[in-house]
Amino acid sequence: MNLLFAVPRSLFRVRVQVRFGVLGSGFLVLALVLMSPPRVSAHHGAAAYDQTTTRTVDAVVTTFKWANPHALIEFDVREDGGDVQHWTAETAGLTILVRAGWSKTTLDTGARITISGHPARNGSPTMILERVVLPDGRVLNNFVPR
Repeated sequence: MNLLFAVPRSLFRVRVQVRFGVLGSGFLVLALVLMSPPRVSAHHGAAAYDQTTTRTVDAVVTTFKWANPHALIEFDVREDGGDVQHWTAETAGLTILVRAGWSKTTLDTGARITISGHPARNGSPTMILERVVLPDGRVLNNFVPR
C-alpha cells in the first residue's frame, strides 16, 4: 500500500511518500481501529416482555422514579387471595414521557391507579408500561399519542 502525503508547496517545499509493507498496513489498520470511537451499547429491553399479553391491574403507587434512561413506577397489587405483590413498571424514555404529558410529579406515593403493561416473560412482577389511568380519570400513555 502506498500513501502519499502532499503538503501545499506554498507552506513547505517537501513531499513525503510513505511506503507500507504488509506489517505496516496491519499497524495502520490497528491504529485506525484504536482511534475510532468506542461502540456504544444500548439495551433494548422490550424483548424481555411478552408483547402479546397485556395485564391490567388496580394498584397503589409506592415509588415513582423519574430518571434516565427510563422512569420506573413501583406499585403494590392486591392479588385475588388477598396477598400484596410488589411490582415495577418500566416506562419509555423521559423525553417521550414529557411529550406524552408526564412530569416528575405525575404520580404521588399512595395514589390509586389502574396500570396496564406487558408482563415479563420470566414471570417476575415487572412489566413494560402501556398506560396508566390516574385517580382523576386522565389516561397517560407510554408513547406520544398521534
